[in-house]
Amino acid sequence: MRVIAGIYKGATLFSPKGKQVRPTADRIREFIFSYLGDEIVDKQVLDLFCGTGSLGIEALSRGAKEAVFVDMAVSSIALVKRNLVKVGIEAKTVRMDAAHFLTTAHRAGRRWDFIFSDPPYDYPYFNKILQLIQKFDILSEGGAVVYESGSRDETVHSERFTITKQKKMGDTVITFYQA
Repeated sequence: MRVIAGIYKGATLFSPKGKQVRPTADRIREFIFSYLGDEIVDKQVLDLFCGTGSLGIEALSRGAKEAVFVDMAVSSIALVKRNLVKVGIEAKTVRMDAAHFLTTAHRAGRRWDFIFSDPPYDYPYFNKILQLIQKFDILSEGGAVVYESGSRDETVHSERFTITKQKKMGDTVITFYQA
């Protein structure tokens, strides 16, 4: 696993051992960031269910102003910290459930331009995540939620969000939502 483009291009990232964490494949990250283009520059990024941190690190490499990495697993947060140190990035990592994090972020008045959400496949609560993002007004105007799900998972629809792009790539589906 490597950083695809930007100032950290070519840097290899530590990968998890075992099957508990499913890192976002290089080709999927390439698709996501090709679609976003220069929109990522100087933006605030939230990497929910961050796993290895590859999405947030790629965003920072391509010019994002800040990234916050959130995951419930101790091993994932440790892995993200190792990857941040390896690349030479200082960023905030938070070990917390995604829904709880969104609630506390709201209390702190935080907002993000891009929210990457890469939960385990078959994650049954993504609709709740979208509801919390909308309820707490956590997504900046013109921002997007980028959701990575399994190809067998049902597409999550929301009255408050529009799907602007969706692409199936092997066992993965990438869905872009805008408020």
